[in-house]
Amino acid sequence: MAHVGAKLAAQAAVKVGPAFVTGHGQSLAYNGHNHQLYLWCDREKKAATPINQYGYINQINPKTLKTRYQIRFRLKTWHFAVPGGHVLAFDRRGRAYFWSRPTSQTVYIYQGSVSRHHVHFRLTHQVLKHGPGSHVQSMGYNPHTNRLYLVADGSIASLPISKLAGKGHLTSRQVRWTRLASKREFEGLTFTKQGRAIVLSNHNPEVLMGNRTAW
Repeated sequence: MAHVGAKLAAQAAVKVGPAFVTGHGQSLAYNGHNHQLYLWCDREKKAATPINQYGYINQINPKTLKTRYQIRFRLKTWHFAVPGGHVLAFDRRGRAYFWSRPTSQTVYIYQGSVSRHHVHFRLTHQVLKHGPGSHVQSMGYNPHTNRLYLVADGSIASLPISKLAGKGHLTSRQVRWTRLASKREFEGLTFTKQGRAIVLSNHNPEVLMGNRTAW
């Protein structure tokens, strides 16, 4: 009975919005600069197989959880399409980020901007030869430390945003690694203004809060 009571209390604290196509669904991100929610809706026939070369980002009303508008765009390098859409994060200045794995090991980090009618991303020169875990799961930003967090299953890497400009500014010592023996999927990572980490995990679903602010 105690378990049932706890479950009902948790459900009462959850607000549910209307249904819409989300794709991966783990790219929901809060932009603290304009206080809006954004969701990159990747449309795939199956895993890693998009239905077309367009990207779709929704701005979502934080109060109603309804889509305000959707932007359709294409990311290209020369004549080649750039895949994206699984994760999304914003820093305190409103700059947008996502990361991808072009190979089983290498990590690319993109920085850009999202506005009402325009989406732009650039590939930063800070390429990680070895990324966390095996699957891109989420991305977080800690306003207390001004660091980005690349989230995989059981493994998280973080790096300072200030080192993402130019060529070769990021060193291996500035990348922090966290390995956890959780054997669970990490679905999302966010931070409070004070720097406390909040992790959403799967199998069984739980919301976990960190015990440090300088992580």
